[in-house]
Amino acid sequence: MLKLMNLSTYNYDVERFHCNKNNIINFLKKHKMDGIELLHPIGLDENIIPCNLVKGVHLKYYPTWLDFWNNNTQELLKQFKSLDVIEKYYGGTNREIMIEHYKKEIKMADKIGAEYAVLHVAHVQEKHVFNYDFTYTDEEIIDAASDLINEVFKGMDTNIKLLFENEWWPGFTMLSYENAYRLLDKVNYSNKGFVLDTSHLMNTNLHLKSEKQGIEYIINTVKNLRELKNLIKVIHLNCSLSGEYVMKKINNTRGKEFILPPMSEEIFMHVFNIDSHKPFTDTCVKKLLDFVKPEYLVYELVGNSIGELEKYIDTQDEACLL
Repeated sequence: MLKLMNLSTYNYDVERFHCNKNNIINFLKKHKMDGIELLHPIGLDENIIPCNLVKGVHLKYYPTWLDFWNNNTQELLKQFKSLDVIEKYYGGTNREIMIEHYKKEIKMADKIGAEYAVLHVAHVQEKHVFNYDFTYTDEEIIDAASDLINEVFKGMDTNIKLLFENEWWPGFTMLSYENAYRLLDKVNYSNKGFVLDTSHLMNTNLHLKSEKQGIEYIINTVKNLRELKNLIKVIHLNCSLSGEYVMKKINNTRGKEFILPPMSEEIFMHVFNIDSHKPFTDTCVKKLLDFVKPEYLVYELVGNSIGELEKYIDTQDEACLL
């Protein structure tokens, strides 16, 4: 099992290390990490993040994408208010822009030498992150995502391991064996599997009160995947017990009309309050690692500073008995 940390090529991440590759290398050594799962690989500067450190890449995630994919301009205008904002959000005006972006990321992942690529299969409108009054079913999202993925991989010369990450928004949640199988079956690419994000799975149960409850819930959910459990190659490890917060927000917003600016700070902070990327502190998490036996263990933690991040890593190391 390789132990990795998440890192992006965005300025807010690399500037913490003073854009110095030696600082990143020394940080990984200090915390006994084997490499990086990299977000936004297209922005890679090898003078800052050496390619040999990158074991996996995290592909771009469009939280709200299905109406764009379906060319439903009327519904998009309800959400984004103008064509200019729609074009800014997606980087273009038609579905080809999404296909080409993913193709570029996968080609870059191959160039870097990454061993796997992670993709979210989920959809949520911005106001629905508050009221959980979702528009599309898991099956509709999985089917559309499969169409997108098949277009991306059509004609591509790659054998990178493609791994689908569970979300708590509708789509691939890991809660259903049938939908996990549906996703695998509809994607016409052979080298595929799953990423288990522990916080995302915990976020599907708003009644969890402790880490022990969370770990038991995760293990029981994975057991229900039956033979598909063996396709979990990566664990994104972090803890979330935000159910009480979410239920209050749902009660305060459901059935009420409210307008939010697209991509607003309020939405970002709300999502971060749900999924704050904090470490596990209870050694019960070791039971999960022993049960799943992932090939890659990614500490997907977010700290306000390098010092806080180091504290989180040390805390999770103790919980994992590493």
